[in-house]
Amino acid sequence: MTDAELKSIEELRRALAESERRYEELKASVDARAKEIAKEELQDEMTRLSSELAHDLRGPLQIITNSLFLMERKPGDTTYYPKINEALRQSTGLLDAFREYYRGHEIALMKGSVNRLVEKSLEDIAVQPSVTVTKSLDPNLPDTMLDLGKMKRVFTVVLKNAVEAMPDGGNLNVSSRAKGGRIVVQIKDTGTGISEAIRGKVFVAFGAKKRGGYGLGLAAARRNLEAHGGSISFETETGTGTTFTISLPIK
Repeated sequence: MTDAELKSIEELRRALAESERRYEELKASVDARAKEIAKEELQDEMTRLSSELAHDLRGPLQIITNSLFLMERKPGDTTYYPKINEALRQSTGLLDAFREYYRGHEIALMKGSVNRLVEKSLEDIAVQPSVTVTKSLDPNLPDTMLDLGKMKRVFTVVLKNAVEAMPDGGNLNVSSRAKGGRIVVQIKDTGTGISEAIRGKVFVAFGAKKRGGYGLGLAAARRNLEAHGGSISFETETGTGTTFTISLPIK
């Protein structure tokens, strides 16, 4: 190899080293900015959630305050107890739902059966006689690593929503299968469907509230699933029904 060739190779090595150095500098800069953006977005999100939480708590707390004031003026009058108890139930439920959402990324994994969690969730919800439940759960479905408590709440939320979407009755189909190294659970109802106005807010905290709900159930479900390396999606048609698809890695 000639001196000129050796010199050329050395120059290429220096150029490569310089390119690698610049790449690392750029990567570090991009990573740092990404963290700044993520932090800013998290702060904005927490500010929004805190504002929503305070707004939703204001109602039941005002009921409690007013009732206590009236009870002080009428000692022995117990007619306000039911209002106070209901307001306490609402505020406690809201705080519990918010805690579940906020801690969605915190999971404690152990081997568990998805089918068993689905069965237990079905047992826990009130299914009116006018709703026909059909189960197609793969008996050979492998166990996988799960936070059993959180995943049971995920299935309970989705199943409960499906049943509530059929106040006049209908069909609830629940299936499970293994596909491509993942466990896929589908929950299909023949209910009212999800209106176009809120489809983009279904998984947003406080984004899709309904009567008697807190608007946190499906948002928490998605956070829980993402912490497992899973996902949740839906297909819906107004007046026809909705299908939720839950996917979890087998590990």
